[in-house]
Amino acid sequence: MPKLEHPLTRGIYESREDGRVQVTEDGKTGVFDLDGRWHSGELRQADPHMILWVGGAAAGGGMLSAGAPMRGGTPRPNVPPKLKTTSRRRGGMDADPHSTGRSSEMDLGLDGKKALVTAATRGIGLAIAQELADAGVDVAICARSAGGLESAKKDLEARGVKVYTAVADVGDGDAIRGFVQAAGEALGGLDIVVCNASGGSAMGDAGWQGNFDVDLMGSARAVEAATPLLSDSDAGAIVFISSTAALEFLGVPQPYNAIKAALIAHAADLSQALASRGIRVNTVSPGPIFFEGGNWEMIKNAMPAIYDRALGQCAIGRMGTPEEVARAVTFLASPAASLITGANLVVDGGFTKRVAY
Repeated sequence: MPKLEHPLTRGIYESREDGRVQVTEDGKTGVFDLDGRWHSGELRQADPHMILWVGGAAAGGGMLSAGAPMRGGTPRPNVPPKLKTTSRRRGGMDADPHSTGRSSEMDLGLDGKKALVTAATRGIGLAIAQELADAGVDVAICARSAGGLESAKKDLEARGVKVYTAVADVGDGDAIRGFVQAAGEALGGLDIVVCNASGGSAMGDAGWQGNFDVDLMGSARAVEAATPLLSDSDAGAIVFISSTAALEFLGVPQPYNAIKAALIAHAADLSQALASRGIRVNTVSPGPIFFEGGNWEMIKNAMPAIYDRALGQCAIGRMGTPEEVARAVTFLASPAASLITGANLVVDGGFTKRVAY
């Protein structure tokens, strides 16, 4: 029977012969139906996606089984096309003795800008900070714990920019406001704010509160604190990281989906309210993103059938990478996107199937 460890809670999810899933976490055990409803036991809340993945694998189905089937033949490897880019670190483009004077890439106008990125020590958040740093942007990053901040700082500083780091719980109002102020002082202002932190996909009251506090209120408070700084910029920009879970039904209702949808709505409102102050506001909604140590690598190794069905939903034949999301965020945050505000850019390789007019 399929058995899987949750990457965040370390809870053990195991299918049962009766079609339900047993979850053991922090010494408590609970049994759940495939739709995430509690059936019995001390543990009454668990991750509905993990329940569906484990239970669906045992039944030969799964959360994504209703979508497009796997295309015939061997799927293309999960590797994005290589891009040949020109470094834009502080000081301009690297010298090329054979250059005609024309750049091989679009000038995003980011050199010398200052950005803040929340939850940026791994995955998408770190990739965004790295992409911005490579474009010559000084960056401030935070995380809930010190682990990972030092290595991230060294990596970013090696790209030739100024870096400020701090331990900050985005779900704590005083902490996120304090981080924004400290980042502005350390960098000498702010031009870009990227709200990437998320409370995850827990269920029940705790799930609603966690997503509300981190995803929604963390973003709202960060914008509130950063608005005076962004107003002083000649190219102020805000980018919220939402999800395709906000756009299409993924198998079970949960707080994460609804709060990510609220982020898109709030960004649209802010784009109108802050336009007169020279601040653009946009959202990026990633689909399945594959990276080492991430959820999809875990699923690929432990439950390849579920991974293959998700991969089959991606029209381009592979999942995305954090770097691909980071490039979308960097463009939207740059002066090159000066006419774009109030948009939700879906970065999912054709995973979602809706028609959005």
